[in-house]
Amino acid sequence: MQQNDIVENNKITENTTSNNKVVDKNTTSPYYIKVNYAAQVVTIYTKDDNGDYSVPFKAMVCSTGVATPTSGVYKIPARWEWLHLQGDVWGHYSTQIKGNILFHSVPYLRKGELDSLEYWEYDKLGTYASAGCVRLTVQDAKWIFDNCKNG
Repeated sequence: MQQNDIVENNKITENTTSNNKVVDKNTTSPYYIKVNYAAQVVTIYTKDDNGDYSVPFKAMVCSTGVATPTSGVYKIPARWEWLHLQGDVWGHYSTQIKGNILFHSVPYLRKGELDSLEYWEYDKLGTYASAGCVRLTVQDAKWIFDNCKNG
């Protein structure tokens, strides 16, 4: 199964067949974010005593889709508290991965109206359900938004 690495402020190369990682141990970034497409889970890692990102810190159920990148290393270029998404819906706590691919909450029908969350899409978390973004619960999207800075 293929996995993808989303990286903040460090250099990580993932070989999806042997799972070997090359990490710049001099980075000050506290987190390494990995998307597991087979399990539909985002795992946040922190450093161990040797400076390797090997300590699981937090796991989040997600939904990816056919346009989600399945390889590569990315740095976070931008973030928005509310972002208009494809299909006239809104993402809360959107963190850009690459181009139009983002971490964001399950879609909302209306910006800022918390009661407009698409509950039927929430029920699809853990399955392949997005157009390409990595959908998360609002709480998990906010955690990435708050804790994984640009760069």
